[in-house]
Amino acid sequence: MKRSLGLFVALGLTALAVGYYALERGSRSVRSEQAVAAHADEVFRSPTSVVAGNPQGDVSVVAFFDYNCPYCRKDVPALAKLMAGDPNLRVVLKELPVLGPDSEAAARLALAAKNQGEYLTLYRRLIASRGRVTETRALAAAAAMGLDADRLKGDMDDPAITATLLANARLANALGVKGVPFYLVGDQVVQEGAGDFYAALTARVADVREHGCRAAC
Repeated sequence: MKRSLGLFVALGLTALAVGYYALERGSRSVRSEQAVAAHADEVFRSPTSVVAGNPQGDVSVVAFFDYNCPYCRKDVPALAKLMAGDPNLRVVLKELPVLGPDSEAAARLALAAKNQGEYLTLYRRLIASRGRVTETRALAAAAAMGLDADRLKGDMDDPAITATLLANARLANALGVKGVPFYLVGDQVVQEGAGDFYAALTARVADVREHGCRAAC
């Protein structure tokens, strides 16, 4: 099976880049909230997304990421700290491998690890990696965990994984995502680019708990 994500080009995602996504305030924020509301089930309750933290939590943080995005890696400690201190938080992980074939292969292998019950463990290893995550490196990380590498290589080409990646790409396009990482807390885009990311997440979570959100999140 051809693994190229040239399909992302067809979906209009060629503008995606590495770096914090800074959302303009005002009317654009409102449009973004409306887009989240229109796609709430896909954003928060897609059966193909993995949920870390408390699956029944009262506030959802949604993360679109690529294993080869340095900012995605940089944010992991803040997300882990947030989950550790908040037992009612659910974190929805959305694979969005926009940084080339290596990223696609890593995403496919991570999703294939779901069949062996080890997605989250492999995700944590890959997102904490230094240097470029390639298929070879991802397979080595999986093998070090004791996963069946031959099964992974077979499962990574499952049409269901292709469908998951395409669904994530379409959703990102619908939400107006311009780069990875991209985060939602409820229906609110986290304003990135400066400051303490953990503090920004904490403030958004508190705001959603107090005021709710337009989407059924």
